[in-house]
Amino acid sequence: MNENIRLPKTAIPNRYEINLDISLDQFNYKGKEIVFLEIVDETKELQLNALGIDVGSAFIENDSGEHIEASIDYLSEEERISLVFEDLVTKGDWQLYLEFEAKIVDELRGFYRSSFKDKDDKDVWIATTQFEPTAARMAFPCWDEPEFKAVFSISLTTNSELIRVSNEKVLSESYENNRTTTKFVDSMRMSTYLVAFVVGPLEVTKIGKSKTTDVGIVHRPGFAEQTDYAGAAAIKILNFFEEYYGIDYPGSKLDLIAVPDFAMGAMENVGAVTFRETLLLIDVEKATRSELSRSISVIAHELAHMWFGDLVTMDWWDGIWLNEAFASLMEVIASEATYPEFKLWNEMNQDRSRGFGVDSLKSSRPVEFEVKSPEEAEEMFDVLTYQKGSTVLRMFETFIGEENFKKGVRSYLNKYEYKNTHSSDLWNELTNSSSYNLSEILPTWIKQEGYPIVKIEKVGDSFKISQKKYLIDGDTDDSLWSVPLNIRCLDNGTIIKEVIVSESQIMEIDGKVPFINNGGWSFFHSAYSEELFEMIIADFEKLDINEKYRILEDSWMALRTGELSLKLFLKLFNLYANEEEINTWSLISSIFSTFAKIDNSEEFKNYVKDFSYPLIEKLGFDYSSDFNQEESQLKSLLCGTYAKITKDSNFINNFSDQFNSNAYENYIDGNYFNLVLYVAGMNEEISTDRYIEKLKNSTSPQIEARYRGVIGTLSDPNAPKKVIGAILNQSIRGADAPYIIATLLSNTKNASSAFLEIKNNWSSLLEVMPGWTSSRILDSLSSIYDESLSEEIKIFIKENPLPSAEKITKQKIERMEANIKFKNSIKEDLINTKFNL
Repeated sequence: MNENIRLPKTAIPNRYEINLDISLDQFNYKGKEIVFLEIVDETKELQLNALGIDVGSAFIENDSGEHIEASIDYLSEEERISLVFEDLVTKGDWQLYLEFEAKIVDELRGFYRSSFKDKDDKDVWIATTQFEPTAARMAFPCWDEPEFKAVFSISLTTNSELIRVSNEKVLSESYENNRTTTKFVDSMRMSTYLVAFVVGPLEVTKIGKSKTTDVGIVHRPGFAEQTDYAGAAAIKILNFFEEYYGIDYPGSKLDLIAVPDFAMGAMENVGAVTFRETLLLIDVEKATRSELSRSISVIAHELAHMWFGDLVTMDWWDGIWLNEAFASLMEVIASEATYPEFKLWNEMNQDRSRGFGVDSLKSSRPVEFEVKSPEEAEEMFDVLTYQKGSTVLRMFETFIGEENFKKGVRSYLNKYEYKNTHSSDLWNELTNSSSYNLSEILPTWIKQEGYPIVKIEKVGDSFKISQKKYLIDGDTDDSLWSVPLNIRCLDNGTIIKEVIVSESQIMEIDGKVPFINNGGWSFFHSAYSEELFEMIIADFEKLDINEKYRILEDSWMALRTGELSLKLFLKLFNLYANEEEINTWSLISSIFSTFAKIDNSEEFKNYVKDFSYPLIEKLGFDYSSDFNQEESQLKSLLCGTYAKITKDSNFINNFSDQFNSNAYENYIDGNYFNLVLYVAGMNEEISTDRYIEKLKNSTSPQIEARYRGVIGTLSDPNAPKKVIGAILNQSIRGADAPYIIATLLSNTKNASSAFLEIKNNWSSLLEVMPGWTSSRILDSLSSIYDESLSEEIKIFIKENPLPSAEKITKQKIERMEANIKFKNSIKEDLINTKFNL
């Protein structure tokens, strides 16, 4: 597709009246549309977006009685139609009339079809929408760019037994020949990508009402009892946001819609928010802690968008990062305020780690960059937009103060409601609400790629602080940042805040043990001279949970580039042997896994056993119906890590027996249920067919997701062939295929045979997967340390590029190459190390 193809501003749409007559049986529909336009410059041609739509007629009229017919030219490469009028269309207000036909597609975007199995195992079809970033044009002709905000009046006609849902509440309904037409009240002024409509044989469960808004959940029939948890969360979180933002929810109602086939996690359509089913349909009694917390955080993320993104919207796709980064931050703020038991501030450490993982590459990109095409817009939905963006915002929220941050956000939303903005508009409001010029400081983090490693060392009676760009392969360049330093002296509690802008500077600090990441929220790595590092180790217990995570992560990243010796790293690492915080243990597990891929000697296995087994014994590794969710989640992680690294056959067989007897299917502890699936799968004798059958026969989306999540990790030598076969025969949904294929390639036990199966079935796999999410397969490359396999993968990807994946492909390959470099640099040292606590 051509680049730089923004629509001409000859006409400005102000209102759409859209009537769709839908045949779900035939997967097609007819549309009639009136667009109320302001013609800015007189013209004989209008261009607007349309893709895969057959426009039968087009004409334009005004209140003076002028009527001008148009011919229609299809500009497929530009995803547009050109309307050429018989006479000149003058400046002023006009109404554009269009009639068109289109198919309900099978692409997981646009207006597409999705299915579920009924109680008789028959396919039941619905039709739903996914328009972000540029797929509204696949459903109806429109000015499909975020700055063209308009009011939408939607009418849907279907067979009467189906339900019809759109962004707003129902205005009226009419009936004729077993067909029902539902007309919805006008939407707020919004961008096309936020329009939504869903039709099908679904149920609507009325949950209740927030302070201002009726809330319901739309779902497959028979699951009303599983909507309570998500519904209650939506009401609670909606009330929180109205208080935080100081603005009422902008829609006339709020429906959360459970969609069986969904490419992403959820979509923030005003009043009709679509989700993967597992986020809304939850058997609470048997749910895992992560299933519950994930539901809360995603609901909070999408509802945050109702204001930040929907009410106030970026002018163009280069600003989508701010929408998503802000919502990713707000999901944690809201979740902590409403469901503090999930401790999502701690979990945000892992988000930052994912941001570091990409931003430490030469092939990283600025968080905000020029977007010239729909393909580039799709590439914006990545780790840098969500994880880096949100954690950079969190760094500055804590630096300027949470109340000052909220004050700036409120000012921004009130000033720009129903309008479009640039990121600088928010920086200006935050600058005005604080004592820091964020308009100058923030762009150094957003407009350039990468981040620094900041080092402190003693120089006489003072301290020298220096910054340089951190790159995972050990290189650097001359990039500089305006670094918001938040220092706490561990010896006396002194706190210092200062912004450093130069490569290095001398600071006077009233203390002897400066910890330069107070609170742990900085988006940079900290490094210390050996003397100061030893002093921090001595004062280790003065660090809070977040800071302990951060110094371990920073030290791990310093080890990878040779900034820190393995000896010193292990001295710090051993202090975590009794750690019980789940996110820190996720990091520990990741470090164990990396070392095991480099040299999994018996000595190292014994070290892992000595490190983890005392805590496993403390928590217990047997099933109990009397459990604490947080402890059970930790137990599951510990046992899984222990089994994976040590290959303890007796330990694995204990879980294999539970799987073979099907005893686990009655467990109410969902964490332990998942643990059985994962560890039993390490037994090569347990057939993949059994997992696939259990997946196909799952009694709920929740249980199906558990089998789906583990099926790529199996040690059965036949697993790759069986799993790829299940994807191809669509026993596994195409929407889930990229994630499962990534897991197959990450599984060191079967990675090579998995890659062979993927290569041999590549074209067929691309046919069943949504093209715009197929690049998720590449997520596996970051975990590969096998040099031979990495070379094969690089050759294959070069010959078979994935769509909308140019940037992510470069990033994943570079990270894989950095893994090999790290492996080769540390392997000898690792082999010669005496591992002991």
